[in-house]
Amino acid sequence: MKGSRNSLSSLRVFLAAGRHLNFSRTAEELHLTQSAVSKHIQALEERLGTALFKRTPTGLRVTYAGALYLEKITAAVRLIDEADALVAHPNARVNLNIAVSPSFAQYCLIPKLQEFFEMHPEIRINVRPRLMLGRDKAERFDAEIQLHTGYASGMATQYLCGKRMALVASPALLARQPLRNLTDLDGVTLLKRAQRGYSWDDWKTEAAPAWAGPSPSAPEYEGFSLLLPALLHGLGAAVVPLCLVGDALASGALIRPLGESVEGRYGYHLMVPRPSQGGPYLDAFSTWVTHLGERLDDTGGHSTQE
Repeated sequence: MKGSRNSLSSLRVFLAAGRHLNFSRTAEELHLTQSAVSKHIQALEERLGTALFKRTPTGLRVTYAGALYLEKITAAVRLIDEADALVAHPNARVNLNIAVSPSFAQYCLIPKLQEFFEMHPEIRINVRPRLMLGRDKAERFDAEIQLHTGYASGMATQYLCGKRMALVASPALLARQPLRNLTDLDGVTLLKRAQRGYSWDDWKTEAAPAWAGPSPSAPEYEGFSLLLPALLHGLGAAVVPLCLVGDALASGALIRPLGESVEGRYGYHLMVPRPSQGGPYLDAFSTWVTHLGERLDDTGGHSTQE
């Protein structure tokens, strides 16, 4: 590769290799041979005078220089693609890849997403259900919506909703196990969320400091995607973020028998890699989802049914 610029084809090969960390899978995605992928990467490395990948017995690793280059080239190629779409294909949509906590996707984002598409028909959202822990580190997203405290290295964060939480239960459960005041808590089946955040300890510190808390053997559910269906089916009562249950409270499918509201440390946050690589399309989504979070926080917090 002579001259002062790297070919766009080689840059796209580099981006794919950065996602897969495997030349064979990169070749499959781009319909190239593995040898062609290697030649593209080698040409880039010779042109730049530095290694972009480290070859190890267990596979590829991005070098420090490669990570810096990957960040900048991702943003640059995204801008090129957006410019192509606007000029050559004005009716084409631009894709944003958004990693979303499964519970927020199910109960907050997807029910309202058509509203965003009506405002921005030129943008397509690829919703990827992901948690921050235990996933492929090679995955790259334009933004994430995660349950978090709001402080994440290398990310700009914006609080959306969810800090306010309350005890909720279904009318069917409360008909079997009345919960009129704090003294009735020990007679009700109480459910726990297995992960950190929204614990009974956080809730009782403010709402019921004299109460001993649920039994150590109380049933646990892995995440709100499982806990909320359990609540709706009358399997017990639990502490949940109000923004997830605004519709259920409004319809009467769930009830806040004590009418309390407790503020915790955790909430759903919009998280964008720093520096941002999404351009005006990500800005449009960020603005919309921030306003959505404000509405969800307000609705959930005021849908009290005693």
